[in-house]
Amino acid sequence: MAERKKIAKKNIKIDDDLIEELEIVQNQYTGNLKPNDQNTVQPIALMRLGLFVPTLKSTNNRNNKKGSVIDATEELIQLETAKSEGFTDIKITGSRLDMDSDFKTWVGIVRGLADFGDESGRVEMSITQFAKYCGYPSSRLRKTLREKVLNSLRKIMSATVSFQKTLETKNEDGSNKIVMKMVHLLNNVDYNEETGIISFEAEKRLKELYQFDHKVLLQLKVIQKLPRKETAQALYTFIESLPANPIPISLARLRARLNFGNKSIYSQNQLVRKGMKTLEELGYLSYSEIKKNRSVFFSIHHRNPKLKTVSEVDAIPPEIKKPTDQTSLAKERLRARIAELASDPTEENLKMIDAIAATIRSL
Repeated sequence: MAERKKIAKKNIKIDDDLIEELEIVQNQYTGNLKPNDQNTVQPIALMRLGLFVPTLKSTNNRNNKKGSVIDATEELIQLETAKSEGFTDIKITGSRLDMDSDFKTWVGIVRGLADFGDESGRVEMSITQFAKYCGYPSSRLRKTLREKVLNSLRKIMSATVSFQKTLETKNEDGSNKIVMKMVHLLNNVDYNEETGIISFEAEKRLKELYQFDHKVLLQLKVIQKLPRKETAQALYTFIESLPANPIPISLARLRARLNFGNKSIYSQNQLVRKGMKTLEELGYLSYSEIKKNRSVFFSIHHRNPKLKTVSEVDAIPPEIKKPTDQTSLAKERLRARIAELASDPTEENLKMIDAIAATIRSL
């Protein structure tokens, strides 16, 4: 009943039935998915964090070369490494990873681990096959492309996950002592151009991220249909990682996820709106923009990851369309409850919605 304590700290009264349903949803797993040529299987936590973001458009590349710092505590606190040793502060630091090249390479890493990874998490495969897994046709595997893939591997290797906790014991200067552990998302990349073989290793202490215990199936078709539209690509990976019937997402949350850097809030808002519109025009997303007090939210009505036409959707038998498992039914009831609260946007109800939202985002 950890959620009872977490919510109670906010002094918000939520009935036992709702807490029970939150726990049902929180304990869900997404099944034994496996990546292939049509889709990639990604850890939900990484897709909700701003790890892979749009390239910053500027007259120089200094902003893109700047390192990034991501507070990943909320998303990664359930990792075994964090739970077993009591870490309470988790950050991801390293190079800014873009959607155009780095995410493609990450897709190849995930696919390589699924198809060629041994029990220790080591992968050995041809650079040609790896490039194909990244979404590049073998006919394009020239020196410039190899360098592009290898550069992305360097950047991904630079991503460091740090776990930290504060102790009660003091240093001489009166500050609290800390315990810290740092690991990389990817280890030991080797490439031999003479043999054409590349190898790499997954970090064992982050095995849950690679084993896909809590994962989302992303359709590569959507990303492939958005060339050079990195904002829309990044929004897709985030929105698709949300649970069924998600609560409205704030514009501020999307700005934070996309990490636009030093751009003005107005410019960032315009980029988010343009990205959402692009996803709608593609046929992936149906949404509406709503205002609550002085804040802007996006209400997601429908997602169409396979980009099915209206006729294809209508051809699906009704019994398949309807959710029948306990988790889906719980989600339906949660959505109805949130809609009920939103119809009367008092300060107390908005706080309750925020509390439920924080819980659901941690799933």
